[in-house]
Amino acid sequence: MIRKWKRIIAAVISSAMIFTCAGCTSGKNTAYALTVDGYQVKAGVYIYYSYTALTEAKNLAAKQDENLDVTDEDALKKVKIEGKDFLDYVKDKTTESCIDHVAVIKHFDELGLSLTDDEKKEINDYVESSWDSNGDMFEGNGIGKDSLKEIMTSSYKSDAIFNAYYGEDGSENVTEDQLKEYYTENNARVRYIDMDLHDADGNDLDDAGKKEIQDMADDFLKRAKAASDEKDMLEKFDEFQEEYDEFVTNQAAEASGEEETTEAETEAETEEETTEAETTEAESEEEAAEDEEQSDSEDTEETTEEASETEESDEEVVTTAPESEESEETTTTTTSPYASEKIISVVTTEEGTAEEDVTYTPSKKCYDWIFNDAETGVPAIVEDEDTMYVIVRFDIAERMTDDDLWSESNVENVRYAMFSDDLQDMLDSWGNEYEVVKNEKAYKRYDPFKIESE
Repeated sequence: MIRKWKRIIAAVISSAMIFTCAGCTSGKNTAYALTVDGYQVKAGVYIYYSYTALTEAKNLAAKQDENLDVTDEDALKKVKIEGKDFLDYVKDKTTESCIDHVAVIKHFDELGLSLTDDEKKEINDYVESSWDSNGDMFEGNGIGKDSLKEIMTSSYKSDAIFNAYYGEDGSENVTEDQLKEYYTENNARVRYIDMDLHDADGNDLDDAGKKEIQDMADDFLKRAKAASDEKDMLEKFDEFQEEYDEFVTNQAAEASGEEETTEAETEAETEEETTEAETTEAESEEEAAEDEEQSDSEDTEETTEEASETEESDEEVVTTAPESEESEETTTTTTSPYASEKIISVVTTEEGTAEEDVTYTPSKKCYDWIFNDAETGVPAIVEDEDTMYVIVRFDIAERMTDDDLWSESNVENVRYAMFSDDLQDMLDSWGNEYEVVKNEKAYKRYDPFKIESE
């Protein structure tokens, strides 16, 4: 949950959510949608979570059937998600979010936690900004300002609970070594050249074309293995990329019918240009001789002034040259040696996810090689049916420094990846102990199908 809540909330508000839920404005008997362990959940909070549940359900339905029209209410009603009717799934998800919402509020107080003044200001600023932009829309559809603030406050409180257990000084005593071990086990640092096995028109290469790619890959691999160290190998991979890109450009030019200039044509053009230059030089010498005769008749004083002006001009060039050099130095940029690397994470999927729905980087065969067969610092060729890769996996620990992969924000992301499911399990266990009483009138009135967005 935690940061996930923040992302959902921010995405909903920033996308200018438009509710067209006719009659959603809460009435006396539907001001609260449900009561959780004695805590009454406002209708506005319920409606908000109902919208997020509806969005999630539509996405899941679209994954199940890519031809499904998620704007067609009748079509959605026929869909089952996790064995439930679409509408039942949405309502159950909304109820679960409301229970989590209450669990966060209650345990935040039980743990004696508090928000900082800066966090409170961030919440107020966010709510005010959202209300200035969409206040009429929110209020007109049953989401009051208090409900909006409660939702955002709950997301901050969930972060505080997470840190109380799994933060730097949390009760679970999570060490930096644990975080680093998790990161190195679940991420790989790689550099690769992907060489397409199709021609410029997208057709499979013939045997000759494939052999040309194979020979190039073999050459790249041989040169990569000859690298003296990691830095040298990275530089070589940059060279390989340039050579392969040039190869692709030339292949495309040939396919489009452009003719390459032959050596003989180049020499002929050079000779022709030389002849023209010699002719022009001869003509210039004749003109110069005529000008010299004319200048002899001019006043000597004028000649002296011209010479003086020329000297002054030369001095200016000399004095301005250093300024030009300094200007060039200030615009020089340095490219990170790791700019072309990829950090590839272990793929995690929910139970029941079909293999064809999983995306691997850069391909399934490469992914398997990276995490199962690769030796650190030893390049290899990996070929699948569409692409041939020259690839190497490096030691990711080499880049785990404060100014690179082990920055404060990245450490927080690792901590969240490790323990967010654990906190969700805790919330679920707390929620299972709560008595939940639904307001059936409110559940009926706030039909998620009447919530639409643009």
